[in-house]
Amino acid sequence: QPGPQLEKLFATGLASLGDKSVDHVISDPPYSAHTHEKVWVAKTVGRPTVYDGIDFAHLEDAHAYSVAAQAARVAKRWIIFFTDTEGVSLRRSAVIAAGLDYVRTCAWVKPDATPQMSGDRPASAFESFVLAHAPGRKRWNGGGKRNVYTHTRAPGGAPHPTTKPLSLMRELVEDFTDENDTILDPFAGSGTTGVAAIQLGRHFIGWERDANYHAIATRRLRGDEARPNPAQPSLFGGAA
Repeated sequence: QPGPQLEKLFATGLASLGDKSVDHVISDPPYSAHTHEKVWVAKTVGRPTVYDGIDFAHLEDAHAYSVAAQAARVAKRWIIFFTDTEGVSLRRSAVIAAGLDYVRTCAWVKPDATPQMSGDRPASAFESFVLAHAPGRKRWNGGGKRNVYTHTRAPGGAPHPTTKPLSLMRELVEDFTDENDTILDPFAGSGTTGVAAIQLGRHFIGWERDANYHAIATRRLRGDEARPNPAQPSLFGGAA
């Protein structure tokens, strides 16, 4: 069950960080029950093939508030939480309750999003992220850029079921953070946020409760993939 594991994260992980000890939080926590528990149907010859939803637990509402409160405590500047569209209201309420400034909801548009195989409704072609900031002056590197980020999904065979493409995470790191800043991701998956951070000359702190994904993230962060690399990678590169 996710409850005790998350409480351990709060008690022994995030609690070990001092107040305002990182510059930013960029994270992709588990989404709502709507996304995690829905059934995926693919049309095949003969009977449709049915797939279960995401194979790890969704985040409870209370934990969303706890995560936001910890982010508000430790971060000096920007906080980014990815979410499904159905979870935007919860994430927005959580960051406001934590005393953060809610700034905007942004979109990651996926040109290669999976079609709606059942054919009875439109497919979802984007995911959202809620953008917040610690109280105080806001600054970013994007100028007059709009809040829509367009990147194809990470390639097949990615080591995590909710992968984010490396190109997307690099763009966010470049837009919202500066060289030598420290970025925290308490739901690190297989480490793509950390890879993007290190490639662009930032520091990274992350946690991941699943031993398999933790091992993958550790290998990636210690390997050649995470060497400083200011050049923009292929839009098809990376995995979360």
